[in-house]
Amino acid sequence: MFGHLKTLCQSAAVVAALMAAGTAHARELRLVVGVPPGGPANVGADAFAADLAARTNNELTVKIFPPSLLDMVQTFGGVRDGIVDAGYMVLNFHAADLRETQLPIELAMLGVNSYAMAGAMSEYILTCEPCVAERLASNIVPLGNASTGAYAILGSSPMTTPEEMKGKKLRAAGGAWSRWAAAMGAVGVSIPGNEIFEAMSQRTIDGAMNAPTELTSIRLKDVATHVTLDVPGGTVHGLDLTSINRDTWRSLTTEQRRAWMDAAALGNATTTWKFVTDVARNVEEARASGKVVSTASPELKAAAQAAVEADLANIAKIAADTHGIQDAEAKIARFRELVARWEALLPADREWTAEQIAEVFRAEIYSKLDAATFGM
Repeated sequence: MFGHLKTLCQSAAVVAALMAAGTAHARELRLVVGVPPGGPANVGADAFAADLAARTNNELTVKIFPPSLLDMVQTFGGVRDGIVDAGYMVLNFHAADLRETQLPIELAMLGVNSYAMAGAMSEYILTCEPCVAERLASNIVPLGNASTGAYAILGSSPMTTPEEMKGKKLRAAGGAWSRWAAAMGAVGVSIPGNEIFEAMSQRTIDGAMNAPTELTSIRLKDVATHVTLDVPGGTVHGLDLTSINRDTWRSLTTEQRRAWMDAAALGNATTTWKFVTDVARNVEEARASGKVVSTASPELKAAAQAAVEADLANIAKIAADTHGIQDAEAKIARFRELVARWEALLPADREWTAEQIAEVFRAEIYSKLDAATFGM
């Protein structure tokens, strides 16, 4: 009996030792999402964390922190300084540190297919030496991007014709939308996303140029009565979710860096997919709730397209004068080629799952990065 007990104890000790050895190198990394829970970035972060844990057999896990740790503006500095290892960043907010990155961001109005914009932006940044260099100078390794859904007009009155647009005050997410509004005879108003609801409820503005996602995420469904699809269009595709502190990146093994890249593909794909599916759901719910959901008139569509094309000719000058970018025309041409390439790879008229999108991202972008040297 005692011999049997001794054998059991020895077996238990061996199992415990093996378990300890298997978890000796386990490491929990920190990722902050500085927006309220339930949105696309949170869903993408959860997908990324689960995929990374699975790919590393739980050697690397991710703890996701809420906005109470770092808000959206603070996150860039938090990742740079190692307060967190990664975080959800809107790169539009950091033009002073990321001048080269602003060029494809300024090309927002090319955004019709969100999946294509996320793919084009990711490929552009990760194969653009000055873009990578400026991120490394901020102690951050870039690892791809997600995109919002295409923008619409969420307003308190009809805005479907050129005449209805005249004089309207519309919240603009950035320079591209402000310039578009001006071309339409409207006024682009720059206010933070969390102030849109109050501005619309107080009639300080007539509406917002935003993705219909915001009907639920910031409750614009309670103040917007009209939704105009097709215009202004455009996406915010400089959304970083899985870019990582460079010191943390260097501390990982080559295999762990490869796992992070492959999980990043799913994080970016899932975030974009959630934005797109939320847009479709919100539009249907808006119709069902009695809101007026319209498409732009042919005249407004034609004026809008003419404004976008005219603006593209100005962006090279803006890039050179504002951000000091050299060879802006060639870089704009390259990004437009990438958008066309990705529109063919991920056509908008097909139903996609997040995993299917991630597989295309991995095949076309991440598999071509050397995990042993990239970002080191």
